[in-house]
Amino acid sequence: MMGVIRDHTTPYKNLKTCHECGKRFRTGQEKVTLDIYDDPWAMNPCIVRVHTENDNGHGSCLDKMTDTSWADFRYFECQKCERLIVRQCLDNGWRSYVKTLDEEEVCVRCYQEMVLEDGENAEEFEKGHIPGDFYNSADISAHDWALVPGFHGAFINGKGSVIRFCNQALKLIADGHKVLVNLDSMGIGGSEGYVSLYVKA
Repeated sequence: MMGVIRDHTTPYKNLKTCHECGKRFRTGQEKVTLDIYDDPWAMNPCIVRVHTENDNGHGSCLDKMTDTSWADFRYFECQKCERLIVRQCLDNGWRSYVKTLDEEEVCVRCYQEMVLEDGENAEEFEKGHIPGDFYNSADISAHDWALVPGFHGAFINGKGSVIRFCNQALKLIADGHKVLVNLDSMGIGGSEGYVSLYVKA
């Protein structure tokens, strides 16, 4: 899915109709007010209401907000910042806003903040996986990361290229450096594309 890029960082309020089903609230209906984020980089939340007691055998509107078994673009609670954030970009469904770290889901904003400061862990490279995210070049520069020679826009297209990339990252980590991976352009599923390796002391 790719549509017209919209501004999802500007907060809005939707208190008269259910954010999940779109129906107006009737007098006496049970509902809850939620702070949600349609973009992990939004500074302020959107404020919405959803039904809580309208379960028709498939969960209430509140349940459906986070239930990925029936629809995409559900919300999740980031285990680091504790915000309720949409799982994927509303304009480009291939762009996930979730990273799993130690079996906990964190948003990409928290993930990037951690990696920009501390670098990637060796674990994923040891498994033969290339971690990383789509970083803003200004953020990379502001945190004093430097490109690794020969690994700017490295083409990943199979096991050999993955191993070469991971081995370079592991060597730098073993030498006491921190590493960061910017996904310059990566195909769906991460099977092919271009990535860049950054390093700092």
